[in-house]
Amino acid sequence: MLPAMAALLFSAAGTGANQGAERATELARRTLAEELGIKAEDIRVRTVVALEWSDASLGCPKKGQQYPQVVTPGHRVLLEADGRTYAVHVAGERAVTCRGSAAEPHIVAAARLAELARADLAARLKIEPQAIKTHFPRPQSWPDTSLGCPKPGMSYAQVVTRGFLIELEAGGKSYRYHSDLKRVVPCEEPEG
Repeated sequence: MLPAMAALLFSAAGTGANQGAERATELARRTLAEELGIKAEDIRVRTVVALEWSDASLGCPKKGQQYPQVVTPGHRVLLEADGRTYAVHVAGERAVTCRGSAAEPHIVAAARLAELARADLAARLKIEPQAIKTHFPRPQSWPDTSLGCPKPGMSYAQVVTRGFLIELEAGGKSYRYHSDLKRVVPCEEPEG
């Protein structure tokens, strides 16, 4: 059984989705335990989020390797062992540990910001966070500190701001959040 915190962070609603997240979590824990040479029980689950990756690399491409360009649904599982955080991406019976590169802090930051966006959207829609599906956050650079979502009458520092485009789905509707590396902003698409 999963820790209570992880159970709250499943991003898809329904018993079938929770079972899929539990299977993904167990596979992620077993995979990391084998890689680290420790018991799966010694690995703490931080978050479990259902995502879709744009290709079969599951968001963890290896240099020089090519991947089929097919949308791949699965889960990103953040685990903690021996004081370190690991991102394990799972799709079906395949689990990939994303580590040993500059991508690891990037993945942890993206996960944290996606959870902030989900919590904000859940509060706005007055629904449970697990009823919101998260698509894998994409790195983005915004032309200024408005994060691409300027408010009328406001002025913004004209500096390139790195962050993420976070796409969420709830009740059949899509929602976009823009982020820097610390905050998330709901961003309405301009009409017209």
